[in-house]
Amino acid sequence: MTATTTTLSEPLADLDDLTPLAETTRSPDPARVYERLRARWGNVAPVLLTPGVRAWLVLGHRELATVLRTDGLYSRDSRNWGLVADGTVDPGSGIGAILAPRDSVYYVDAARHRHLRRLIDDSFDGFDEHRLAVTVRQWCETTLDAVVARGEADLVGDYAWAIPLLAMSTMFGLSPEEAQAMLGHARGIFRGEGVEAAEALKAQKSLIVDLVARRREQPSNDMTSAILRHRSEPTDEDVQSAVSTMLVLGSEFEVAWITQSLRMRLTDARFDGRSGGRLSASDTLEAVLGSIPPASNTAPRFALADTVLGGRKIWAGDAVVPGILGASAESRAASDDIWLEPGNLSYLTWGAGPHACPVRRPARVIAQTAVDVALRRLAGVTLTVPPDSLHATGTLWSSMPWQLPVRFEAP
Repeated sequence: MTATTTTLSEPLADLDDLTPLAETTRSPDPARVYERLRARWGNVAPVLLTPGVRAWLVLGHRELATVLRTDGLYSRDSRNWGLVADGTVDPGSGIGAILAPRDSVYYVDAARHRHLRRLIDDSFDGFDEHRLAVTVRQWCETTLDAVVARGEADLVGDYAWAIPLLAMSTMFGLSPEEAQAMLGHARGIFRGEGVEAAEALKAQKSLIVDLVARRREQPSNDMTSAILRHRSEPTDEDVQSAVSTMLVLGSEFEVAWITQSLRMRLTDARFDGRSGGRLSASDTLEAVLGSIPPASNTAPRFALADTVLGGRKIWAGDAVVPGILGASAESRAASDDIWLEPGNLSYLTWGAGPHACPVRRPARVIAQTAVDVALRRLAGVTLTVPPDSLHATGTLWSSMPWQLPVRFEAP
C-alpha cells in the first residue's frame, strides 16, 4: 500500500494534520483508527506523541519485525533522537521524562544492554514458578478479603493495580508499603505531565536505590539478592537498572493484561460462565494478547541512519514507534510473512530481537493466577455500569479502562 496524500520521502517535520498516538489506545474502536492511518499513509504512518512531537508509527507486521530485530539501525537509546539532541523535547515534559536517556536495560543498546540483560536472564534461570503462583494467590486472596464484604469494588483500582506490584514486591524484596508507593510513582510517570512525571521518576529511583543498598548489606532469598550475587559482580547501578525495569515497566502492562481479561469476562458471553461460556481464564488471557495486547505500542526506537521502511524514507534521528496492536491486525491478512506464527498472533506483544520481554513466564503466572482467583471469589459479580461505558483511557503505550465497577454477593 502506498501513501495517497504525501510523498514517501517527506521528513516528519514537514507533515501536518497528524493523528495523536493516544487515539490508538483511547479510542473505543482502535481498529478503525489503524484502518484510517493505513489508508492514508501506508504501513508506516506519522503520528504525534504529544503536540509538536512527531514520530513514525509502524503498522505493518513485516516492518515491525525489521524494527524490533535490527538494533544496529533502530536504537532504544533516546540520545539518538533528533528531537532530544536539538532541544525540541524538554526533559521536564511528560514525554521527556518518560523517554529521557537513562542507564536501563530498556533504554540502552549494544554491550551495555547485553550485560544488563544477562543479569536478568541468568537470575531468572532459577525462577520457581510454583512458589510465585502460591505467593500471588496469597496476595489475591488477601486483597479480595478486604473488598468482598463491601459487596462492591472497582476491579481495577482495588485489584488489578495492586496484584502485580504486591507480587513483584515479594520477588524483589520490597515491602507491601514500598510496593504501593512504587505503584503510585509508576502512575505518575506514565500518566503525569512535566514536573509531576519527573518527580515520580525521581521518587521511584530513590526507592530502588534504597532496596539495592539494603540487600547488598543483608542478602535474602529474593530476585534483588540473586542479581547482586551474579558472577559478573554487578555494581549497585547495574542492579538498580535491572530491578527498575522489572518493577516499573513490567507493572503497567501486567495491570493492563489483568484488567482487559476481567473486562472481557464481564462483557463477552463467550468468556462468561454465567451465560454458558466455556472458555477458561487461560483462554481469556490469550484472547486479550491477540486482540487487545497489554502493550498496544512500545517505546520508540530511534533511527541511527537514513533508511527506508515500508517504502517510506526514515531519517536519522527519527522516532519509530512499534505498533504492536496495529501490526497484529495487519498480519492477519499477511499469511506469507516469514515472521508470522500462524494461529498465534499473541506473541507480538512480547516483542522480538534483543529487547524482547525477558520475563514472559512470571508475567503469565501473575496474570493467570490473578484472573483465576478473581473468577472464583467474585461469584455473581455484575458490572454496575453499561459495558459500552468502559472507555479505554490508557497511556501512549497501553490501553485499558481505568475502572471496572462491580457488585457481587457478599458471603
